[in-house]
Amino acid sequence: MFRDRDLLVRALGTFLPARFGHRFGDALTPRLGGARDRHVAAVAGAAAAGLLADAAAGEQVERRFVAALAADDLDACRAWANVGPPCGAALVEGERFLPPPGPAVFVSFHLSGGLAVFEVLRRRGFAPTFLRAPAPPGATRYARAIGAARLRYLGRVLERPWILTGAGARGALEQHLAGGGSVVALIDVPAQAVELRDRASGTLFGRPLSLPCGLLRLALAQQLPVVPFDGRIEHGRRIVRFHPPATGPDVATLLAAVLRTLEGVVRERPWDWHAWLELDYLLSDPGSEHAAAD
Repeated sequence: MFRDRDLLVRALGTFLPARFGHRFGDALTPRLGGARDRHVAAVAGAAAAGLLADAAAGEQVERRFVAALAADDLDACRAWANVGPPCGAALVEGERFLPPPGPAVFVSFHLSGGLAVFEVLRRRGFAPTFLRAPAPPGATRYARAIGAARLRYLGRVLERPWILTGAGARGALEQHLAGGGSVVALIDVPAQAVELRDRASGTLFGRPLSLPCGLLRLALAQQLPVVPFDGRIEHGRRIVRFHPPATGPDVATLLAAVLRTLEGVVRERPWDWHAWLELDYLLSDPGSEHAAAD
């Protein structure tokens, strides 16, 4: 949603001390965005108020959503530029919920501040990767630059930075897990955004939706722990939080357990959830569960 001129704000914020870099972005981004950012904030706030049935939450989202998106992008720039404390030095909450290093699936939503989880896991003996979808066509220069910063950072710090979606992805994931690796998955992905055919039905805040479930299916088949997590940035400091492992005898029950945890995260910090602008795509009639496929 940001324009090319916002890149200058991110670049300047990258090389300031973390606290001041984020304050700088918080102050300047709305001035550059003007009416456009105010419109985006209003749409996100209305969506939050409706889904959460909470007018106060909607007001929080309208006030803080754009700044949270900017902070997430700034965090990616700082990680790529290797400025300040590394992501692996993030404050970790809920570390007791981590399984022993080895194969595991870590799940979350697209939330501001989540990038640090990869290096946090690396420092604790895990070998994480993720499933990477191709960049959407027509991306702006800003979106391409921020995306490149994230990928270059991950390429530097991960043993296996990513697995591409498409034919052979399931086999590559199985091989990675069988070799002791772990996978980080952000599952709030509309069917229209990425072609992941193995999806399961669930509910989020009482609304039906269909989400990718291939990794949950693999975790059940291999009896691997599934650990929900979230990240956030407070006063320039990265924080990663792990939650109790989700359990269930089948994919639907396991997905429901994950969604209960992540619902709580969204209620706690609704402005950090990136999906408010695409709820119409995410919360659609899921129909019947799709068959597993690559």
